[in-house]
Amino acid sequence: MQTTVLNHKDLLLLLSFILMVGALVFSGISYKVYAANKGKKTLNAIRSTNKRRISNKDGSVNLTKINNDVWVHTTYTKMDGHSVPANGLLIRSSKGLYLVDATWNDKLAKELVKLIKQNFHQKVKGAIITHHKIDRVGGIRALMKANIPVESTSLVAKMTKAAGYPAPKPSLDNQPVLKLGKTIVETYYPGEAHTKDNMTVWLPQYKILFGDMFFALEQRNVGIIDEANMEAWPYTIQNLMNKYPDARMVIPGHYNWGDFSLLSHSIDNLKTYQSSKQMDFSQYEKDII
Repeated sequence: MQTTVLNHKDLLLLLSFILMVGALVFSGISYKVYAANKGKKTLNAIRSTNKRRISNKDGSVNLTKINNDVWVHTTYTKMDGHSVPANGLLIRSSKGLYLVDATWNDKLAKELVKLIKQNFHQKVKGAIITHHKIDRVGGIRALMKANIPVESTSLVAKMTKAAGYPAPKPSLDNQPVLKLGKTIVETYYPGEAHTKDNMTVWLPQYKILFGDMFFALEQRNVGIIDEANMEAWPYTIQNLMNKYPDARMVIPGHYNWGDFSLLSHSIDNLKTYQSSKQMDFSQYEKDII
């Protein structure tokens, strides 16, 4: 029987071959583990976004699906013994996730960011604040602490700072339309209404209009009006009706959303209030006919 003796050079070549095969096998296993983990995350994200409603444990934070790229975030706080909802938007784009409004307070904002991370597996890349009052800006500190850029108009920034909150970046004066890949987010200041600084958000691809100066159909009053311009408010709504006549969905700052009729309903609410205060609407009627 002949025995083959490997010389030093042959031994080195054999060891190199064994190491190369081992590396290929290990990298194949590593890729399979990576792909499996990535696939699992993607599957979880798909499962989450196929749900119509996502909530945290105590139900204080909810995400309701409008379509694959637009969700309404609704958070609850107690006022005079009643649980009061506040709505905002979560917009998904090729550039990442964007929020409209920051919930009632930091605790709810943290819960919202956590809920988004758990279900969408993406970071929130930015947020827009639509006016300076607590239901829009209450959680702004939590968003900033999470390194989420927050922007608005210079008027909102000024009034937010005066209200005791950190001011958002006043970038929307010069750039009111955000182009997030193929997704367009248009901000607009229609005039004084619920507040002096209130603005709207329009998503032209989906014909969705959002603003905290609209009333849900179940609302038969005008809510908290300590800073409202009651005389200008109906004209502001009419301005929005003229600017966005093709709006298919109108999302108010509180309670349930609906179609274009929420705008005329909002004017009716204001007229009822004005009538109860015995204010003259005759000139207003002439102006909008």
